[in-house]
Amino acid sequence: MHVLGEQQGKAVTDEAEPESADRGEKSGVSVRRRRLLRTGVNLGASAAIVAGFGADYVASRDLDTITYAMARPGPGSATLEPRTKEVPVAWHEGLRLAFEAQERIKQTGAQSLVGSFVVPGSYDSPAATLAVDATDESVADTLADLTGEVPIAMNLVDELPAEPEGTFDRSDVYQVPDLPDGRVPGGVACETDAGVGTLTPALYDADGARFFGTSNHVFGGGGTMTTEHRGEPLAVLHADGPRAVGSVARGYPTADLVRVAPDDGFRPQSAVERASPRRVVGQYTKFGLADLMARGEPLTKVGSVSDRTTGRVEGINGVTCYTGTSCKLGQLKWGGQNDIVDGDSGSVNFHVDPEHPDEGVLVGGLNNARTWWPRADFSWGTAAHHLLDEYGFHF
Repeated sequence: MHVLGEQQGKAVTDEAEPESADRGEKSGVSVRRRRLLRTGVNLGASAAIVAGFGADYVASRDLDTITYAMARPGPGSATLEPRTKEVPVAWHEGLRLAFEAQERIKQTGAQSLVGSFVVPGSYDSPAATLAVDATDESVADTLADLTGEVPIAMNLVDELPAEPEGTFDRSDVYQVPDLPDGRVPGGVACETDAGVGTLTPALYDADGARFFGTSNHVFGGGGTMTTEHRGEPLAVLHADGPRAVGSVARGYPTADLVRVAPDDGFRPQSAVERASPRRVVGQYTKFGLADLMARGEPLTKVGSVSDRTTGRVEGINGVTCYTGTSCKLGQLKWGGQNDIVDGDSGSVNFHVDPEHPDEGVLVGGLNNARTWWPRADFSWGTAAHHLLDEYGFHF
């Protein structure tokens, strides 16, 4: 294993020396191997299957072909069909090895590990790496047995400080000017008794039923509630005042998503207000997100407070333990910490449909949080592919 980066000023590059129970002195620091397990993370395999496609949406082991997106074949369709493309074999193989190493990290866990992401290579430099945040350098010993020859970029951080309490002027929040025929797009401000967030575009369950969504933590409790807030109203901020458009059916804490059943007369739209184009036609797979990163293609978001921002993909297929009481899987990080602000939670990031760039966009994932600690600068949230894999939900 090769560990890249620095730990509090000490180089942690480790050429492939034999591992032992006690590694002794390393970079002037005594490192003692420990067996560290994190409990409370549900690591079961995904069971959701939509339109006949399983978790990775790859029909064969042909490393030249990936399914980069799941998209609707036409307006009004609630089902998804695969979009495929050809990629370099070496790049795909490097990505596969990194995904496997990441799965081993997640299966074992480490108490001091607070974040881990797969970082795809470019097509010119195809090796993928793993970016790891940890509060104790001894996690490197655990990783050494798990990742093989996949390079690790490890950032040692102190105990994460408390999240700062954010405030914003509600006069800056985007209020939808009208709701024709009760149709409500994503990207507009939504309000609960606990705070303000941003509405997602329409989400669909495995039966094709539409529902409203936003970040679970917009209802308070740090996104930890499943049924405690069932029945609470969700309102859209409108020029004439808040309009209740639905009520909570259930929260999903480990995805930081809440499902809101539409009230009579209101209908979620597969559209993002103020995006161009507005229409949402589907979503990227984790291979599609990797392809965007390999080609340097950015993601864009439209939030109800900070409006439109754009940034590049920074890591995929992540596990984060930065916030809340439980770790979160299937995470996507992108851009910088200023690409979302308080009130943008629940917005989605997206990229134009490469096959029909003037007609629609494909969603990358939710925007749930941003960094606030030193030596970290990104935004993150649950990827759309994980919502499909784990719950059968899609955009």
